[in-house]
Amino acid sequence: MDATTATSLYGEITLPVLSLPQVALLLLATLPSAAVVGYFTGAARRRWLLARGREVDAVVGETTLGAILALLGLLLAFSFGNALGISSERKTAMVDEAAALGTAFLRADYLSEPDRTALQVALYEYAETRLPAGDGQINTLEKARDFLNRTLEAQAVLWPLTVEVTQDPVPAPIKTFVAGAVNDALDAHLYRVKTLSHPVSDVTQLMLLAAALMSLFLLGNRAGLVGRSLSWRTFVLSAFLFVVMNTILDTQRGNEGFVRIDDTPLRATVFDMEQALAGRI
Repeated sequence: MDATTATSLYGEITLPVLSLPQVALLLLATLPSAAVVGYFTGAARRRWLLARGREVDAVVGETTLGAILALLGLLLAFSFGNALGISSERKTAMVDEAAALGTAFLRADYLSEPDRTALQVALYEYAETRLPAGDGQINTLEKARDFLNRTLEAQAVLWPLTVEVTQDPVPAPIKTFVAGAVNDALDAHLYRVKTLSHPVSDVTQLMLLAAALMSLFLLGNRAGLVGRSLSWRTFVLSAFLFVVMNTILDTQRGNEGFVRIDDTPLRATVFDMEQALAGRI
């Protein structure tokens, strides 16, 4: 099975439909607009009632508004907690892989030349593929496939080479010592791939957006219905929702935006490998 065919097996990787700038523009346009639309809808309803000589209930919609705001708070708390958990998991996967690669590289020192250098060079080249190319963002399926293609090509070389350099007369304890470390480094790939997928479905995020829009709509609607002006407080809430929702999304997406996975441990490991090999190749 070649690398291209193997990459097709990762078809369940899901990435966001919209980029962070697109989401920010969407929220910036829809959140305050919901309050404005709600206000004019409530004002129109008030005029309709008064024109027919009917009274306007001063507490109309308070129960519904309170319930929607409570639901919005619950969804925000759940989404933020999920984002923090996923971010922590991604950081752990990155550190664990860096540690596994570094351990495998050092254990290869127990082999004799030229097997030692051959395996360490292969580990170094594999470690380089674990760093995303270009701007470091993996925010499209094309970039995800490119990342997988490069790393699977390096994997296809690494394990057969490990088997080759640990053949007899290499002592059995050394075989286990070296091959086990390389196997751990390869296994770390699976945990990294897991972190590529979007942690929360688009449907769940649309539910959060719908709750935010409905809350602002009802706030504006109630103000218009009871004859009050649309105050600045409603727009302050809209602004805070904009900031919080963008922060949640940015935290969830560890491969793009401002809050990215810290790949310093892996870069440091690659640098150490490069320095160790500098005098030999």
